[in-house]
Amino acid sequence: MGRPRGMTSQGVGDTLARLARFLVVSDPGQLRLRSASQTTSTLVVALACLVVTTKALGQPITVAMLGSVVAMFSAFVVRDRSAAGRLLTTGLIVVPASVAVTVSTLLGPIRVAADVGFIVVLFTAVYVRRFGPRGFALGMGAFISYFFALFLRAQTAQLPYLLMAVVIGVAAALTVRFLFQREWAGAELTRLTRALRASALDVVDTVDPLGAEGYTPPIPGRHEAGARRTVAERLERLANTALMIEDWLDRNVAAAHVSVTGNDLSRRIFDAQQATEQVAFAMRGADPTTLSDPVRRAFAALRVVLHTTPSDDELRSARRVVTKAEAAATGSDQESIVIRSVARAVRAHTAVHRVAAHAIEREAAGERSSAPDAPTPTEASDDEASPSEQKGWYARLQPTTRTAIQVAVATSIATVLGEMVSPARWYWAVLSAFVVFTGTTTRGEILTRAGHRIVGTVVGVIAGVLLAALVGHDPPVQLALIVVCVFFAFYLVAVANGLLVFFITVLLAMLYGLLGTFSIAVLELRIVETCVGASVGITAAYFILPTRTRETVREKVDDYLEALDDLIVQCVDSVVEPGREVDLVPAARRLDLALQALQTAARPLQVGASDRRSLRVAPASRARRSTARLVRVLEACDRAAHALTRAGIVAAAADPSSAPSEDVREALRSGRDDVRASVAALRSVVREAGGDSEGYEGTRAHAMEQTPVTALVERDPEHLPTATRIAVRALDRLDHAAALTRVRI
Repeated sequence: MGRPRGMTSQGVGDTLARLARFLVVSDPGQLRLRSASQTTSTLVVALACLVVTTKALGQPITVAMLGSVVAMFSAFVVRDRSAAGRLLTTGLIVVPASVAVTVSTLLGPIRVAADVGFIVVLFTAVYVRRFGPRGFALGMGAFISYFFALFLRAQTAQLPYLLMAVVIGVAAALTVRFLFQREWAGAELTRLTRALRASALDVVDTVDPLGAEGYTPPIPGRHEAGARRTVAERLERLANTALMIEDWLDRNVAAAHVSVTGNDLSRRIFDAQQATEQVAFAMRGADPTTLSDPVRRAFAALRVVLHTTPSDDELRSARRVVTKAEAAATGSDQESIVIRSVARAVRAHTAVHRVAAHAIEREAAGERSSAPDAPTPTEASDDEASPSEQKGWYARLQPTTRTAIQVAVATSIATVLGEMVSPARWYWAVLSAFVVFTGTTTRGEILTRAGHRIVGTVVGVIAGVLLAALVGHDPPVQLALIVVCVFFAFYLVAVANGLLVFFITVLLAMLYGLLGTFSIAVLELRIVETCVGASVGITAAYFILPTRTRETVREKVDDYLEALDDLIVQCVDSVVEPGREVDLVPAARRLDLALQALQTAARPLQVGASDRRSLRVAPASRARRSTARLVRVLEACDRAAHALTRAGIVAAAADPSSAPSEDVREALRSGRDDVRASVAALRSVVREAGGDSEGYEGTRAHAMEQTPVTALVERDPEHLPTATRIAVRALDRLDHAAALTRVRI
């Protein structure tokens, strides 16, 4: 009996360890957790201060609620890059919020005037997004304040107290934000690097599941497509974590917190990411059950390095293991390639870990740097956005202007229809019509957002009714549930907007109960008004100055391929002429950001895409599958481009005398031109109206042939410089990926 208990305890421990790693990986740097905690703390502080103040002044609870809502959204919508900028924007919210509350309160008794005022506020809130994160925050502050003043039926006699509540709410948000921002930036970097290692460990566990505790070995020959998708998803998560560290480097002076410069740290992060990708690529098609003992020991050493807190002795031991295995892996067989890839990953992640360990030591010693934030690059406003390819006079309008006009039309119609449904709750329809445009730019995104909002509202009403029946009228419990709903709403909003709507709807049920106005009919009315508003928003997006998702995706693909072409040229030039001190990591990161923008834009087109093959499918289904396939291919191009970047970095640090021979250089240039031709052909296809693959099939024959640069490596691989070998393989992968793509967007 003792043995099963031990096994059960071990199983529970493994489950908890995997859960902890999932939480780290799914929220790199705990940024979502900190944001939700900050928003919730702001609400609690503001609510406590305002309840005491309003009671002392003899004002109703609605005054305290308005100030608390303003405080909560002041904490959430501020997204300036610098700490000083976030504090300044938070403080400035008091101005538009006060103006909006004043206008809403004064116009409230005049129904038509209040409706027009609301539409003007919504139009302005969208229009000012062109001024960047600060414009977005101030516009949302005005919108929220106007809406909740209407929702709480503010009276003119309460106006001085309402303005006082706004000031107290913003002051609470400033106080909590200042306290949260006092945390040393090194702690954030430590959490981000821990998330990077956890993401890398997820990748390793996917390609070598036998070595992972609690994992079941895969069945050979089955679930191969699912396994490839899992690897791709985890590599994407690893890439996103690396980009978050790059964002940290943009906001902070690295040398003030760690022992290396920002460029050095950026290169180490890139090397760790690319080394992990190389391990996954080397293990492609391998059977984990047939790996030899040296390979198994190398993977065990990599897992030690990727552990959350490996000791210095463990790191040294891991390096000794892979160094010994690498010395014996002199062949070009698959296991030797895997061992060399794993050894490089061990060294790369060890280098990152030592930087993070230095940050931890400084934090433990109580050191704090007074160095200012890193200079924030000027963010391009929507006014400077590249012109759309769509036809029509409105193509000259800026995106914020176009969206503001759509919002004005949609909310005007929603106001009329909402009042027809319910003269007392019309604003729910207006709110839904507005919210579907928040954070969206294309028709596909708006359709997805509207669907999430409707589903979240319906499920939230059901949960709210059940919870209200269980709780009854118990103010302390209702307030506690409101706080819990706020935390989960803002913690999960980045996962799915529908989860935000769900928890906000449950929150409203508790709020109605607290105000003594709860009824099932009111919540049912919210569903109807939400559906009306979402439908109006979708209609406006499709027929009023539309921004088509497919055209946006084509633009993003074009931007990505342009960045890829630039990177290919820079990297091959570095390999052909080694010893030139050139930093290629920023160019690689620009490519990663372009891919990230493409993935976001293409997401609505991939809804419903399937990997199943069929001879008779609808055109829309073909387009979805083709878009999903294109994104996957470009993700593969991105990983090959990372390998090419590594070749350029290695060559840049090499001695100029190590330059390849003239025939090798000519072969490299020829390979570069071949890949660029494939990329150019793909760009021309994507740019075509309809995006079909006609005229692109000629490159498929080329992709099946052996290129001069590939033949070069197969003929004499051992006598080529390391950078040249890496570049040749990367160019070959890029050439095949680009040339074999069929596109229909």
